[in-house]
Amino acid sequence: MTAPFTLHGFWRGARDGVPLGLSILVYGLAFGLVASQALLSLGQALAMSAAVYSGSAQLAALNLMQTGQMTLTTLAATIMVINARYILFGAALRPWLGQTTPLKAYGSLLLLGDANWIFTMKAIQSGEQDRAYLAGSGVPMFAGWLVGTAVGLTSGSMLPSPHTLGVDLMLPAFAAAMMAAMMKTRASLLPVIAGAGVALAVGQVAGAGWAIIAAGLAGAVLAAALWRPSGGV
Repeated sequence: MTAPFTLHGFWRGARDGVPLGLSILVYGLAFGLVASQALLSLGQALAMSAAVYSGSAQLAALNLMQTGQMTLTTLAATIMVINARYILFGAALRPWLGQTTPLKAYGSLLLLGDANWIFTMKAIQSGEQDRAYLAGSGVPMFAGWLVGTAVGLTSGSMLPSPHTLGVDLMLPAFAAAMMAAMMKTRASLLPVIAGAGVALAVGQVAGAGWAIIAAGLAGAVLAAALWRPSGGV
């Protein structure tokens, strides 16, 4: 017997996702502004936001484009490394979301983001049974991301450089906030320190693109080596 996947559950998720969508819209404005400065067209920026749907990965990709160190390999690898966390998000949802049909489950995962993953996990802990909740909570976020991208890009010509506004700080600030939220013990800092050290070393030799990739891999490998079933890190 498959779990419920109803319109009522979808709308309940959409209602809870509205505040998330409004906050993501602001983030999308920042990305659209950076995309404008990188000379992306409206179609290119919207296509990137729809296909990649990850502010951190998209800003990192634009950074590679603006440094002139981008290749197809570094671009793809950067996006894959930064978005690798969604593999873990999906795995955490597997016992709950896997009780519906594959089409509904994988379709819902297309709307998965950091914020609505957290919301959905909390809803599950509170007894949420309707699997449409995840997709519903993702729709306002996805819409806010696209609207923010479009508005930010079209208004980019009327605003100063992202460096002047400090928008170029958005990516490291977002990454730092994510890191702080995930730090549970002192040992959790070890992968961060390893990643930072590797990034500095590789950046001097191979440039920013490979530095991002190497840092992500180094941190992930060390975190996996330190992990213990009891939650040692």
